[in-house]
Amino acid sequence: MRGGGTWGIIIAQWTGKMHEYSISLLFWIVPVIGISIFFIIHRTLKPIPLKAVLLNLCILSAIGFLLDLLFAKLFFLFPGPGQTMGLNIRGIPIEEFAFYLFGFCFVILFYVFNDEYFLLKYNVPDTRYARYARLLRQNLYVSITLRSLLVFSGLCGAAIVIKQAFNPVPGVFLPGYFIFLAAAAYVPWIFFWRVTRQFVNIQAFVFTILATLCISIIWEVTLALPRGYWNYNPDYMVGIFIHAWSNLPMEAITVWVFCSLIILSYEYTKVLLHRSQGRKR
Repeated sequence: MRGGGTWGIIIAQWTGKMHEYSISLLFWIVPVIGISIFFIIHRTLKPIPLKAVLLNLCILSAIGFLLDLLFAKLFFLFPGPGQTMGLNIRGIPIEEFAFYLFGFCFVILFYVFNDEYFLLKYNVPDTRYARYARLLRQNLYVSITLRSLLVFSGLCGAAIVIKQAFNPVPGVFLPGYFIFLAAAAYVPWIFFWRVTRQFVNIQAFVFTILATLCISIIWEVTLALPRGYWNYNPDYMVGIFIHAWSNLPMEAITVWVFCSLIILSYEYTKVLLHRSQGRKR
């Protein structure tokens, strides 16, 4: 009994010192490690998909870090500093940077896992990439249409109108967080959709969005907001909040839908890599 009581005290003290935000990142880290090990053991990834994954992770992680460094103090609040390890960069918990890194890792790797293995039935063969890449007349092909620009402008305009109607704040006219998300995530859609629409594994794409939404919403609603890992500065939100979910803003739900559009960037990179490989031959 005494030994059990001692171990109970030790475990209680140890868990009391655990930083919950840091530990909760396992929601993303564990699947990333598991999928990576699967790829290594089964040698599922060919050179071109592997290069596309690594290139996109570097670029997209940099975008996430930029959001933190430039806008985190505007868009986010960190009411529970005791939930982190206490390591900060410009006043921003280091967990925030790890979150973007492993969050993007999860989105890309989970899609690739489904595209190359679990939903391989719907995978577009490499020969089709190579054939299409040979038809491109230039190294970088992007598509900007009037309709796509109007859709982007309409999204931002609607967000501004809603904010002024439901969340007016003196001195803060724009719903900054939504506009940043739309600009950062809508770019792949505007630039790459015409090229990538014939290569995206739709089944894997939808499954990835649903899985990411499920994990992120459960994580935020049950842990992050109630426990104070972070919160959102309401001044810069559109103004649509889900009160039953600790006033979760609408942006928190749409962010992962937007971020899942990085899959278009991954598929676009694969086309360019096939083109580069074809030219070397």
